[in-house]
Amino acid sequence: MPDVSVIIPAYNHARFIGQAVESVLRQSVTDLELIVVDDGSTDETHAVLSRFSDPRLIVIFQENQGAHAAINRGLRLSKGRYLAILNSDDVYHPSRLEKLLTVLEQEAEVGLVGSFIEVIDADGRLLGTKQAYRNLEPWPLPHPERAFRSTDDARGALLAENFYATTSNFVFRRTLYEQVGEFRPLRYTHDWDYLLRSARLFRLAVFPQPLLQYRVHAKNTIRENFTEMVFEICWCLAVHLPEHVSDACWFAQEPPANRAERLLYSIYTFQCDPVLIVMLLRWLQRGSDWALELLAADNPERRVYLSFIAEQIRAREMRSKSSRSSSLVHVLSRAKNYFKNTFSRYK
Repeated sequence: MPDVSVIIPAYNHARFIGQAVESVLRQSVTDLELIVVDDGSTDETHAVLSRFSDPRLIVIFQENQGAHAAINRGLRLSKGRYLAILNSDDVYHPSRLEKLLTVLEQEAEVGLVGSFIEVIDADGRLLGTKQAYRNLEPWPLPHPERAFRSTDDARGALLAENFYATTSNFVFRRTLYEQVGEFRPLRYTHDWDYLLRSARLFRLAVFPQPLLQYRVHAKNTIRENFTEMVFEICWCLAVHLPEHVSDACWFAQEPPANRAERLLYSIYTFQCDPVLIVMLLRWLQRGSDWALELLAADNPERRVYLSFIAEQIRAREMRSKSSRSSSLVHVLSRAKNYFKNTFSRYK
């Protein structure tokens, strides 16, 4: 039985997957298995994988079902005491597993651990280092000093954003997997949903060194459909907020006024608060089956939410264009008056 199993869900990343695989096989921890689940790639991914002969590497092929399904397939096949995930366009630091497994071995209450992240571009150039929820936020908050971002409450910060950023930043115990279960069929927020489920059962930790390179490029999944991404953000909040804020052992530690302020300034839905409100009124957190039904592409209620979100996005874009146009008109008007007054002196 290997000490750790690493799962790589792969889809059309022939340019990057070789480096991802090498970064696992060259870990300072050698007692591992690497399970690559090729999720129906149509590029040269298979050809790249066929070049490796390391006996610790297992390659599985399946029809395209999405990253969550590829991860679940790999986890079901895994044998390690510890589990880790690496997306096929990201890269492990050589001592990543050694350092993060040490955290899990020394801190029994920690169920999942990640690290700081080096954000790189398609060519591997460093764009910045993400230090959990302290910087490189996925979206701006109007008053971050009043939100969970300004505190040392990592669980609260997780309600505001997925500061782990990616499933590539997950190293966790098999016991966590056995209690939390598999990844849900979310395309954009399956990692955030899994973290929020895990945080109710285990303490989560972040190692304060950049031990992962997260690649940003034109084919990142997150860039595909902004409307559906906002829908999934609202879904995650509706499912998890009530459960987390009802946890007296965690949330009741601060005075009610402080708790209310943190929540008010931490929750962000890209100006689609009505979607979150209606989902909360539908009591999604009380019925996991119904919540999962809402994720089906042909669900009529889902289509209503998506239509509303798309309308809000279009309206925001129109307001933005109108504002820029008004600003330009104002500048041109001021310039016209300036030149008019200047030249009138010489008449």
